[in-house]
Amino acid sequence: MTRNGKIARLPAAIRQELNQRLLDGQPGTQLVEWLNGLPKVRAVLKTEFKGNAITKTNLSQWKNGGYPAWEAQQRMAADVKSILDGAAALQRVAKDGLADRMTLILAASMAVEMRRLESMPEGINKARMWRELRLGLLDLKKTELHAERLALERQLTQTNCNSPQPGSG
Repeated sequence: MTRNGKIARLPAAIRQELNQRLLDGQPGTQLVEWLNGLPKVRAVLKTEFKGNAITKTNLSQWKNGGYPAWEAQQRMAADVKSILDGAAALQRVAKDGLADRMTLILAASMAVEMRRLESMPEGINKARMWRELRLGLLDLKKTELHAERLALERQLTQTNCNSPQPGSG
């Protein structure tokens, strides 16, 4: 959704700082004064809004639209960072190939999607997404079980090759 209000038209760096100040709990009156005191804000207001200042109503609309979207992006970025950090840590201990590492990343991504689904409104789209995630999880589990079976078979083969054969010795 493209936003077109006064605050949405401000430079990204100013919106970023505004969102951080909102997150930190700065009062709306101070935020409106701060915004209207910035030369870059005044320039945008003059060019696009006939010089009309940002009001408490504008800030309230941003708090109900642009700010929650920013918060969601921040959570998603934190989730992705966590996944990548976890994958990097797992890669250090994983002794298998790239496919195993990618499977770990896929599983972590699925966990993020499951968290996102919790906040999704009930309906057909949510049901479809749950179904897709369940099917994907089943596929991952099958792959994991297959890999465990192969590892056991290798272990048995090595054990049989290393044990003394009857009649030898």
